[in-house]
This record gives sequence, structure tokens and C-alpha cells, in this order.
Amino acid sequence: MLKLFKKLIPLLLVAALCVGVLAGCGTVYSASPLEGGLPQGEVTSNGGFVVQKGDYIYFINGSADYSADNTYGDVVKGSLMRITVSALESGDYSSAQTVVPLLVVSQDFTSGVYIYGDYVYYATPNTLGTMQGEVQSSYLDFKSTRLDGTGTMRHYYVQVTDNATVYRYVQAEDGTVYLVYVDSTETEIHSYNTATGTDTVLVSGYSDYALNADDCTDPTIYYTMPVVKKNTYTASSGGEQYSYNQLYRVSAFATESPYGETDMTGYTDSSLDEGDENYQMEYVNLGTLVLDGVGNDRDAYTATPFNRDWTEEVRDQIVSSAGYSYDIVKDTAGGVIFTQTNLDQNQAFVYRLDDAAYTAVQGWNSITANPARGANASDGDAITPVSVTTTKPTESALFYTVEEGGADVLYYIYVSDGTITRVRVSETATSADYIEESVDIAKQQTDASLLFLQDGYLYYSMAGTNGNALYRLRYDGTADQYNILEGDAYDNDDYKPTRYLEIDYNSSWYAPEIVAGNLFFCNAESYSENYVYTMANPANNADLVALNERYDDTQTLIDDIAENFSDASNLAQYYYYAENLDAVLDTEGDYYDLYEQEDLDLAQAFANCEDVSSRFHLNFTSLKEGETVYNVRSAFYTMLGSVAEADDETIRDALKTDLLLADDTATDDTGWTWQWAAIFVPVGVVVIAAAVVTAVLVRRRKRR
Repeated sequence: MLKLFKKLIPLLLVAALCVGVLAGCGTVYSASPLEGGLPQGEVTSNGGFVVQKGDYIYFINGSADYSADNTYGDVVKGSLMRITVSALESGDYSSAQTVVPLLVVSQDFTSGVYIYGDYVYYATPNTLGTMQGEVQSSYLDFKSTRLDGTGTMRHYYVQVTDNATVYRYVQAEDGTVYLVYVDSTETEIHSYNTATGTDTVLVSGYSDYALNADDCTDPTIYYTMPVVKKNTYTASSGGEQYSYNQLYRVSAFATESPYGETDMTGYTDSSLDEGDENYQMEYVNLGTLVLDGVGNDRDAYTATPFNRDWTEEVRDQIVSSAGYSYDIVKDTAGGVIFTQTNLDQNQAFVYRLDDAAYTAVQGWNSITANPARGANASDGDAITPVSVTTTKPTESALFYTVEEGGADVLYYIYVSDGTITRVRVSETATSADYIEESVDIAKQQTDASLLFLQDGYLYYSMAGTNGNALYRLRYDGTADQYNILEGDAYDNDDYKPTRYLEIDYNSSWYAPEIVAGNLFFCNAESYSENYVYTMANPANNADLVALNERYDDTQTLIDDIAENFSDASNLAQYYYYAENLDAVLDTEGDYYDLYEQEDLDLAQAFANCEDVSSRFHLNFTSLKEGETVYNVRSAFYTMLGSVAEADDETIRDALKTDLLLADDTATDDTGWTWQWAAIFVPVGVVVIAAAVVTAVLVRRRKRR
């Protein structure tokens, strides 16, 4: 790290790490094993908010605030739950079990829960109080629990003060699980060995970094580092930096530098005495140098100990005088996408470093490997050009490779001015901007945000009502297939943007995920309270369109009721969400007497999918097909886990307040009682009584 002084570790942190080590020694909450025990089988979707192992699907039960009560055993919303695949398919959602009754909450929504062996690893707000009894819920604790719900750590592996800390759990070949976390305040990347309690600083003083955007379990981290000029270091200034920088990669399992101890001659503060604190610049970097941006204007004296591959012979092969700077775009598609700027011309180009090709090269030279247009070629095929402009292949784009003719061809998809475009990257500069083919696969998709690619479909979002709306279409078609006038898009819904019903998912939480053929999302719609909902993911867009039509038919019938019976329409909508009319049909309840009989009859006809065209000119039989009814929300998607009592009450109250008639007499009675009494006390109580009687009579007139 390029430090001004050696970092003093606070005593609190030392104590926290000690406790973290002890936590691995068995200080756990008491819990009985869940029925079903420890699942066996492969793990899929590791690192998301939904993870499958064998016959069980583990999921975070909704979006909860980090400041909510995190008492072990009391947490429902935001807890970690599980359900069997068979129960999910049969709709037996009540069988879902709570695995970790703690808040599984962090503000890094690129990383969720991880399953390795018989344990699930996660992050949770701190539950331990200070000596003054205050719980620092903004602190984030990293813990683990056995998959059967036992063995939840009382303490933690590591505690951080920033609940937006970026993290990953990764596993070594020997089965050891490591926690990778980024201390952005100190610009440090750490790796914590959960077996030994050893916390290793992999790098300190990075400029930028990237974790694998496709695979959260990848232990490789790319980052850039500045280079300090020799003989410029002082404890107060830190030293003068070159304009060029360096690109590194490191494994989460590293414990030492591949270059041994770095000679720090020329990196001491002459105003201090040897042995003084900060006398020598601290440099922590356990990574391997991939690309060195040093230019050819450096001679042997000014070359730094950080220019690992520098020689006079190598200098003669450098094209740029001032050198290069690198910016990481994205770690994806089996490599890292980055920009290289030639500082002589201040011109940036986009390249891709292929991981497999890079590791296969013997004697990689970080200086001569620099790509240069029309000059030095990179070592082998490890580095290939992507674009001569930086506006299209950006971090928000999605990259993937396709094997064509025995070679992997790079593609990327990006959004510009509402148009979603797919680009096939050319291998040569003869194609303008290295674009061999550019296909507009969707237009007029305003402010679309690309989410992920899966099974041939592109999933993306646009603005919804309370959150984001979800769309998809196939991304691998030919240009003709996306022609909506005469191509496949004319009558093949796979090549048209298709929305998932009227779903609004929480835009401030994890993006939707598809696991075991089901879509999971955090529902931001009304009467949902940001719990996780699920639905069977349609096999193709034709099936999705058919489901959309079913949904539209249901909503249209509710609207048709409103044309002549607005109260009955609200009752039908109430039934759609609540799936019963018990509160209204209870003759002794608060609502029965507020409705006309015809409104109740019409609402019950909707609930029973009956034909009442002879009486009301409405037919609801289309809402039932076989044993499936489409007059309830759960026919389309449904809440997956348990609901906290407070949230259940909130949902019930909101449904009643928004959709059921209100008994205004309570308000009227109260108003007459104190307001009119205050004014007419001299007149007597007869006036008050008359007012109350009048209100009661008005209420009773609604019933026939």
C-alpha cells in the first residue's frame, strides 16, 4: 500500500478479530435440527439471494432494514429460509422452514448467501451490544450456520463498520472457505481464512478493482495500482506518482507475494531516522503483475522495484514514451475487460484479457504483453481488442462468448437511447470499431437496465410503478428475426420484448433470479411488503404472453365490474389479493351491512367463477380452467416464505382501508359527540342523541 504511515489497528478491531477466531470454536445458538436434515447434491446460484443445494432451495425471506430487530429467533422478514423443490412445485409454501432466524441483510446486493459443504455463509447486522448496552446495527457481521439450522455463530468471523462492504465467500480445493471483503476506506482487499482465523491483506492502496460479475465464487480479483517515483516518498505526502499505472490479479488464497520481499531502497523519508514510524513506505501487494504501463522514457535509475519485468532490452520494445494507464471495465465472460490509454496520445481502447489463455502463457512479460495497435502484439491470444471507443462496451453491458469454428468469439450487449444492441466483436481492425456485426434486438426500451443472460434469454428491467418492471427476449437471433414487420418477431414472441405480467420488483435490493425453473423476486407491489415471491418461469415467451393474457383478462373483468358496480369491483380486487371474502360476508362483522346485496352477490360470483350474465351481464367462467382459478394473485405468483405478524397486519389493514367500504359513523359519532356537545351544551343532550340516530339511519339505508 502507498501509505503515509503504518496503520494503527484499533484495540476494538483486535478484540473483534480475537472474538472472531473464538467464534469458529463452537460458540453457537441453541437450535434443534430441521426436519429433512442436511441436503446433499450440487449447489447452484451460489452467492445470490436464492441458492439451491440438492432438493432444497435456500432464500432470503424479503428485504428488511438493517436497523430492524435482529434478536436471534425473533426475525421473520429478512431471515434465511428453505423449501424443498417438490414443495415449491406443488405450491406447498407453508412447508418452508426458517434456517437462520437472523437478518440476512447487507447493502452489497451483488453478493448474498453461499453454501459450501454443510454450511451456509452470510452477512448479518451486528447483534452484540457495547459495554453501554448499545447495539451497533450499522456494523456488519460475517457468520455461518449449518444447513439444518443448527450451529449459528453467536459471534462472527469478521466484523466491519460499513454495511455496504463488498464481500464474497470462496472455497479452496482443500475445502477451506475464505471470506473476501473490501475495506474501501483503507483501500484494502482482505481474505479471511474461516478455518484458522487468519486475516490476510491481499493488497493495500489499490486504485480500482473488479470481482467476477458472473461467478461470485471465483477467488480471482483484478485491480490496478499506482506507482510511486523513487526518491520522492515522504511520510507527509506519500510520494509523487507516475501517470502510468499497473494491472494486477490475486487469488483469495494468497499468503505471500510471488516476488518475495520488495527492495524498498529509495522509498524512505530522509527527514526521519531509521526505526521511526513511517520512515519507510509501506507496500502490501500479494498479486501478480499482469500489465505494467511503464513507458520507454524510463532509464535504469528511475525504474522502480515495482516494474518487475523491466530490462534495457524490454525498454526497446515499449511503444509509448509516457506509458499506459488501465481502467477495469468488468470481470466477466472468462476474463477481464479493461481500457488501456496510451498516455502519449491520451487515447483509450478497450481490450479483453482471457483468463485461460493468460495462465497458459509461459514466461509472461507484463511490459511486452501490452497491446498496441499496429505495433507489439500481445503474448499469444491472451489479450484481444474489443473496441476503439469506450462508449459501448461499458460496465453496464453484458459480455459472453460463443464457440464458433473451434474458437471463442466475444459478444456484448449494450443499451443506447432506448435501443438494445448486440455486437459480435471482430478479430481484426478491418471492421470499424472491431464490430463485425451489430444487431438491434429491441427498440424503444427507455432506460432499460440489462440484468443477466440465461438459457438464451436476455433479462432486463425498466421503470415500474413502485419498483422495476421485468422483461425478457431472446438475444441470440439473426438480424432478420428481430424485424417486427416481416421477420420472426412479427409472429414469434421470443424475439419481442415481453414483460412479466405487471410485476414490480424492489429496485433497491437483489435483482430477480431464476433457480430450478422458477423466478424469484422481491415484490415491491402494494400489499406485498417487500417479501420474496415466486412463479414458475415460462419456458418461452409464447407461454409468457399467454400468461400475460390470462392476467389481463382477470384485470379486465375487475374493471368491467366497475362500470356499474364500483363497490363490487373493489370487492373483487380485494378477493384477488386476500383470496377470501370472510371479512365482508361475516354478518356480525364491520362490513356486511355496508354493502348492497347485489354487490355481495356479484363479488361472490367473481370468487366462484360463475356466469351471472342473465343478472349482471358478466361472465366469470373464463377465470377457471380445470382445477386452476385465475381470480387470485397466487395463480400468477405467490409469496414464498413466512410473514411477520406486523407485516401481515399491515397488509390486511391496507387491503381493508383501500378496497372495502368504511363505516363513517364512528367518525361522525365522535364528531357529533364532542364538537356539537361543546357548542350546544346549553340546549341539552337531545341534539346529540338526534344526531347519532340520524347517522345510524343513514348507515342502515345502504342495505336492502
